[in-house]
Amino acid sequence: MDFRRISILGLGLVGGSLAKAIRLRKPGSIVTGMDTSNKHLDMALREGVIHKAATNPQEAVAHADIVFLCTPVGTIPQLIREISGNIRKGAVITDVGSTKQAIAEAAERYLPADVYFIGGHPMAGTEQSGYTASIPHLFENAYYILTPTGSTPEQVVDNLKALISSLGAIPLIMDPLHHDRIVGCISHLPHVVAAALTNTVQDIDDPEHFKERLAAGGFRDITRIASSNPRMWRDISMANREQLLELIDGMISSLHIFKNYITGNDLQGIEDFFSKAKKFRDSLPELQSLALAPYHHLYVDVEDRPGIIGKIATLLGEHGINIKNLRIIHSREDEPGGCLVISFSDVMSLNNASKILTAEGYKSYKK
Repeated sequence: MDFRRISILGLGLVGGSLAKAIRLRKPGSIVTGMDTSNKHLDMALREGVIHKAATNPQEAVAHADIVFLCTPVGTIPQLIREISGNIRKGAVITDVGSTKQAIAEAAERYLPADVYFIGGHPMAGTEQSGYTASIPHLFENAYYILTPTGSTPEQVVDNLKALISSLGAIPLIMDPLHHDRIVGCISHLPHVVAAALTNTVQDIDDPEHFKERLAAGGFRDITRIASSNPRMWRDISMANREQLLELIDGMISSLHIFKNYITGNDLQGIEDFFSKAKKFRDSLPELQSLALAPYHHLYVDVEDRPGIIGKIATLLGEHGINIKNLRIIHSREDEPGGCLVISFSDVMSLNNASKILTAEGYKSYKK
């Protein structure tokens, strides 16, 4: 199965990025798109991202080898029901929702036996939404979780894994319920906490607006995801409500423990609280994927002036050194050293970059 005829229902950030990635990396594919926004459909057609714009879900899936359901997570179970009678024999249905259990149950209930369902969740995204925010490299080096049902043939799973890999992502097989538990921990709860922290700070009485002017470093880092789409996170919170409620209870309990340490002047308890967190945080891999070698970081001390980042990137590029990631530390309150962090996939590139920049007079250190 080569998945030549591909249908994508929902051309938002993820669906649009899928379409762009498929057109870029699998140019022989025929892509049909459907979206509630005619503007997005017209834009995708003009850009050559899709070949055909479908007017309804049934039309979109009729001839597809594989269907990607990229609508809001709360709508996917009903969408599966709507298209169940229009899917051809042997086709594969997958989705990109961030919760999996309810969707897997809907697939088992509504899809015919000769149609294969494999749940999917690309662990990639931005704070922006909509087709205009979509990019073809969104999935590069990101985990793409697949949750097949017990009846899905292994060969079908392998075919979808190959397609996902061709887009630059890293497929990972998980059980749907276990997925919801883990993603609730590392994605859904952090979004709730970031929003709660932002709302708490926002409600502090500050007529001079010092909090807005001074917010930097740690506060901006930990609350970045609070800028995500509110409606999307409303749907995600409800779709994974059982797991999320349990996790919120755990978070409240942890805060109560810390509050009691402060109330009781328990200095050792306070220190142990932070030490436990530091130990676990420091144990996390530098790169989300264990399938790839960990990134190697070079911290570079640079002046805050126009063109400096481009100058360094160009210098390394002229020496054939590939930069895997680059970020700026605007505040140095949480990390020592330079304000420019350059990441490489191997030690040789790291060492060569360090030598080159040192020779050019830049101060740097490796991590």
